[in-house]
Order: sequence, then structure tokens, then C-alpha cells
Amino acid sequence: MARYNIWQNETLLSLCNDLSEQDLTEDQGLFFKSILATLDHILHVDCTLIGIFTTGKLTAFDPNVRPTTGYDAYKTARLDQDAHIQSLCENASPHWFEETIQFHSEKLGTTREVPRWFYAAQMFNHQTHHRAQVTTTFHTLGINYGNTDMPHNPTSPY
Repeated sequence: MARYNIWQNETLLSLCNDLSEQDLTEDQGLFFKSILATLDHILHVDCTLIGIFTTGKLTAFDPNVRPTTGYDAYKTARLDQDAHIQSLCENASPHWFEETIQFHSEKLGTTREVPRWFYAAQMFNHQTHHRAQVTTTFHTLGINYGNTDMPHNPTSPY
């Protein structure tokens, strides 16, 4: 999934590179309004979920926080985060994702015990969910996003 994430984000970035600042920042009718705000949201949630599954600590979360201030800053942060995600996944011990983490959720009013993989899977699922919103917007703009199917990932050994 880390390799898939990189492939899809690099595809997004290559297409976003050709868009104007207006195309990236204007309200496109997405949940977070613009393409850039949606991509920023994915990045923010990635950071939050990585924090949970690496430290077992839940921090206050506001889904509307914008971790970057423009496309160039976003692009740098996204590439750095993708490298970090890949490193975490490739360098984890064989059982690291199976280890149980425990944290208290004020929002849910309970203490949760879950395997690390649960929040890693949530991170990848969340990315796919919001990237689909962006790719749909690309389609409405007449931009061919290309294939998103995992068997077509050129970086996958499968």
C-alpha cells in the first residue's frame, strides 16, 4: 500500500503541476472545496494516523487544519511524507503491525486496543477515498487521470 500510495500521489502531483493556482484553489464542489484543500486534508490525516500507530497517542484533531500554505509547500510535504510512510512500512519488524496499541479516545469515550495495522489500513483507505474525489474533479475538468488499479502499479512486484 505504501508503494501504491507513492504511485498515486506522484500521478496526482504530475497532473497538478500543470494546473493553475486558480484551478488548484477554487471551490470545485469537493467536501473540502478545492483540490489543494482536499490534498492538504489527506496529508493532515496521514500525519495524525501515523502518530497514532507509531506512538499510540491520540492528539486533538481538526479535519480543517491546513498543514501547508500553497501548492509548492504541499508538494514538498507530500513527497517527504510518502518517503516516511514507505520507510515505516519497509523497515518495520515482521510483527510490528500486529502489535497492539492502546489509547483513550475522548470523542468515543473509551479506551481502545487495536493492532497497529488497523490505523495504517485506515490511513491508506482514507487516502484512496479523498483521492477519488480529486480524480473525479479531474475528469470533470477534462483531465485523464489514468489507471488506479493496483495490478497496474509499475512499482509493485506483483
